[in-house]
Amino acid sequence: MAAYLPNTPFADQPYQVSAKFRCGGKERLIDIYLAQIAKGRDAMKDLIALMRIAQKRYGEVYNCTRDA
Repeated sequence: MAAYLPNTPFADQPYQVSAKFRCGGKERLIDIYLAQIAKGRDAMKDLIALMRIAQKRYGEVYNCTRDA
């Protein structure tokens, strides 16, 4: 899930993306919070791309394969 949430307790980091996935047969959760996105960028597209990179890197660091 990727979202822009300006009126929450997390207003200092309104750009958020979360993903629950399985890696090596275990459930994992990654949350990323950003304070700002560069002007002119597509925030949601960038957050989704960043999450994909984070999931791939997680698998590399912890030597597990992301389950489909």
